[in-house]
Amino acid sequence: MLFRARLVAALILALLPPTLLRAASAAPAVGPFFEPTQPFFQSPVEVFAPAKGQKTGENFVVRGILLPLASGHCVLFDQELMRVAAIWKIPAGGPPVSLLTVASVSYENIRKKVGGEHPRPTGPVLLSTRVHPGVGGDAAALLSDPRPAAGAGDVGRGPLPAEQVRFEGVELAGETAILRYHVGTTSVSEWYEPSATGGEVLRHLEVAAHAKPLAFAVGDAVAAEAKATSNAASFVVSGTGSDLVATLAPSTQTQRVTLALSFESTAPTAPVAATPPLPRKKGGLRWSGSASAPAQLNALAQNGLVLDRIATPDENPWARRVRVADLAFLTDDRAAVVTYDGDVWLVSGFADPQLAQLTWRRFASGLNEPLAIAAPQGIIQVATKNGVVRLHDRDGDGEADWFENFSDLVIQSQSTRSFPLDMAIGPDGSTYYSQGGIVNRSGMAVGGEGTAHTGAVVKISPDGRKAELVSRGAREPFVTVHPKTGVVTATDQQGHYICSSVCYLVRPGDNFGYVQNELANVTPPLAWVPYDQDTSSTSEVWMVGEGMGPWNGRLLHLSYGTGRVFVITPDLDAPVPQGAVIPLDLKTELPLLHARMNPSGSALFFAGFQIWGTRTTSNWALGRLRPGGTPVATAVAARSCADGVILEFATPLDPASLGAEKIIARGWNYKRSSAYGSGRYALDGTAGTTPWGVAQTVLSADLKSVFIHLPKLPAMAQLEVRHDFRLANGAVARGVVYFTVNQPRPLDLAQAGFAKVDLTKAAQAIVREKEPAPTVAQGKELAVSLGCAVCHSADGTTEGKVGPTWRRLFGSKRTFIDGTSEVADEQYIREKILDPQQKRMKAGQIEMPSFKGVLSEVQLESITLYIKSLAGRVRDE
Repeated sequence: MLFRARLVAALILALLPPTLLRAASAAPAVGPFFEPTQPFFQSPVEVFAPAKGQKTGENFVVRGILLPLASGHCVLFDQELMRVAAIWKIPAGGPPVSLLTVASVSYENIRKKVGGEHPRPTGPVLLSTRVHPGVGGDAAALLSDPRPAAGAGDVGRGPLPAEQVRFEGVELAGETAILRYHVGTTSVSEWYEPSATGGEVLRHLEVAAHAKPLAFAVGDAVAAEAKATSNAASFVVSGTGSDLVATLAPSTQTQRVTLALSFESTAPTAPVAATPPLPRKKGGLRWSGSASAPAQLNALAQNGLVLDRIATPDENPWARRVRVADLAFLTDDRAAVVTYDGDVWLVSGFADPQLAQLTWRRFASGLNEPLAIAAPQGIIQVATKNGVVRLHDRDGDGEADWFENFSDLVIQSQSTRSFPLDMAIGPDGSTYYSQGGIVNRSGMAVGGEGTAHTGAVVKISPDGRKAELVSRGAREPFVTVHPKTGVVTATDQQGHYICSSVCYLVRPGDNFGYVQNELANVTPPLAWVPYDQDTSSTSEVWMVGEGMGPWNGRLLHLSYGTGRVFVITPDLDAPVPQGAVIPLDLKTELPLLHARMNPSGSALFFAGFQIWGTRTTSNWALGRLRPGGTPVATAVAARSCADGVILEFATPLDPASLGAEKIIARGWNYKRSSAYGSGRYALDGTAGTTPWGVAQTVLSADLKSVFIHLPKLPAMAQLEVRHDFRLANGAVARGVVYFTVNQPRPLDLAQAGFAKVDLTKAAQAIVREKEPAPTVAQGKELAVSLGCAVCHSADGTTEGKVGPTWRRLFGSKRTFIDGTSEVADEQYIREKILDPQQKRMKAGQIEMPSFKGVLSEVQLESITLYIKSLAGRVRDE
């Protein structure tokens, strides 16, 4: 699943041309995650000041802004409470906080994982404040946190009410970051610099005219003898030792004042100097120059589509990782690309059919684990853990200088796994934002870590000032909006009470039931996607425009887990919306996270990188999908009805290739439970699947559609229909379609193009083919195709793996969390495959899904033989 298993080391090796191969194998040096030239960084921080008796969690900043100074001090500003949460001294040459976010911990070693710990200051804390507002109308307004708790056990609460205080954003002026916010209607600008001696931190404020006093929390002195001194009679510091407050008197004019924060044992020898004017940006770029990387055209041509793989500039002047997460087109030629490590690049050259002159230029950095980017009306908008940030280049020099806080109304959980996964723009300009729902600290318990927006889809108004909860209860939701109709869909991945990968139709009030014990009012899916097809769903995209041939207007569904793509055919007119899933058989070998159409609609572009479990071989890359000359062998659309299913093809079929014997159909259901995922259950409730008889196939008059008669088709979670036809030109048209039948619906077959169909025909007898004998080779093949090899190594390695290695597993002693133990024999392996939640070895460990009903007896024996062979207990005959 996404964010669940291992990282893979290879970078598209076997299929790359020499230029790409050299770039991939060179292993360029990588610079630090926290670049010393960056004036600010967004980051969560858990401040821990033992000198004041502070305990873990007592000063947690979910949306922090780190401001490293030339003196080595680091100021931590809390953008939600508008407070200086802490100041500390950074060790020479070290990062400002410990590398414990998922992005930072995996930055140098991409196989390294992260747990539930949070970044902390790397040096001794000199000043720390309590969790309360940092600015208000008087000192009383600073005494308590007025925000309601957003979730049991989670410190995420969101921002203060906008009518009281609102954070506007960060402005860059050379090496200085200026924080801008409003207190009521009064605008405030705040920036920091060290004193001339480097022993003090100067907190500068420029405050617009205001009729009433304003109070600013200064902090609790942590270092012995720490002091705060003002440079203006109108700016008075009060309090001793703790809860220091500075009060600014009313004024009819803009005021500029300064607090000198001293951490030495003696007071400053000279008075605080006059406050300087607001810093201004000087000439020159922070990142002059550019980088480039080659593309491999025609890397894959199949099913009427061509995939071009696009490398990233891993060798660049800044030694920066380029783990691409998403892209947003500004024009057909130019796109903004966001990386997981907080950077935004502007890339030009996409309009060139040969992709020969792709040029990468750095545009912004310092963002908090961004995964999605959009460009509404040409404005670059990034989804970060600090909220939705809009990037502006106000002086036109090619680099962002204004990081606007467009909206931070989506409540960010403290969970390290609560990512801003996706973002889509609706026809009215609204932003749909989806946040990951995986929780850490409380395992899978309801009421643990998480907020009302964890696992939710939230709609943000076009001006960013309002947020509406649309749906909830998802595990890892990626959201998509049709750019014209406004239809909203979302994907999710199997987990507790979510049985398989899935596509949902999203409507206000929908509940998807992740980690939910009471399953009343759970929204049924639009379509389930079997685990062997898609272990980890990510984004979807509507292929709007006229440039994608037979795929125009289709909904494309991405699999991060398998690197494959699918067409989803929604049936929104059914009494209960339902749909069909068509695998396109394109093994991209890309860890697909997002796909975006270019403005002209002539091509689709992919972006993605590895961080947890995927079967793909690329670490990170871009890709271009465009129409090609190969035959379209799969169906392009499908729907079910009470009497069978209809498959639509792009070109005419050969009538002689049709027949009931050319179809294999079977159905199964899933069971929602607290187990991780679900096995397959026949329609009578037993483990396995139910074969379904085919009565006839009927071809439409235009020869492009087939009605497959499946008499008395009932509701079922999954209906698999395999076909083996030929096109009229003789090409093979072989494929499979998966239907979700929430409720069988009547359909006028004559209106659908099938006149006078005799529905009284009985289904033909089902002929079962005998499986071959179990072998080690078959077991090894299954380990790859089912994704076992993602979590379990065959060579004894454990780095980047969730499960134990299979090397010498057979015959070893296994000790469980209840203290009992067992030898890993044939029975043990069988039980772990069919019921992995039993006999658990680690408390809270998310284990693999059940393969009950998925694997046949021969397949089970083959996997067991393969595991035995890795212990030297058997060889393949």
